[in-house]
Amino acid sequence: MRTQNAESGFSYVDVMIAVTILLVGCIAMLSAITSGVVMTTTSQQTMAAKQYALSTIEAIFSARDLDNLQWSAIGNVGDTAIPGGVFVTGDQLLYVEPGKDGVVGTADDKAGSNGTLGDGDDQTPVSGFQRAIRITDIPDPDRPGATVSLRQIDVTITYYIGRLPERETVTTFIANYRTGD
Repeated sequence: MRTQNAESGFSYVDVMIAVTILLVGCIAMLSAITSGVVMTTTSQQTMAAKQYALSTIEAIFSARDLDNLQWSAIGNVGDTAIPGGVFVTGDQLLYVEPGKDGVVGTADDKAGSNGTLGDGDDQTPVSGFQRAIRITDIPDPDRPGATVSLRQIDVTITYYIGRLPERETVTTFIANYRTGD
């Protein structure tokens, strides 16, 4: 009578194939989890950047409406078209609170509410964010040479995801609704 070997199981090759399949699945799952964490961080940063930009625009409108800024001051520093502009050009550190003039995005923001640098109320910039405010005149094509009563405001917030810069820009228009300005 012939005896059959009672021991049977998986060969070494079978085990290696199973381990390889399991590893591929684990790597795919880790990749999906990592991607989800990155997307969560990215969307938080994007949401914060949009909120900073919208808040800046709202502050400019409020300054105009409360007479903190005259029409001639709603422009960029050094702009020949709007020579009295108070908004600093280019990417600047982002401060949440306005400086002594009560308007965010101007040169005095860092100094705090009393306007003096180096004392206790100096502001700390928001880490990882910069703001650029660009204001341009929109001339009326039907009235060449007339006083400009409409300006475009572009607020760009720059932030970083890892080492890569990302930008969120909000654009709106502001009108000189007071005829005496």
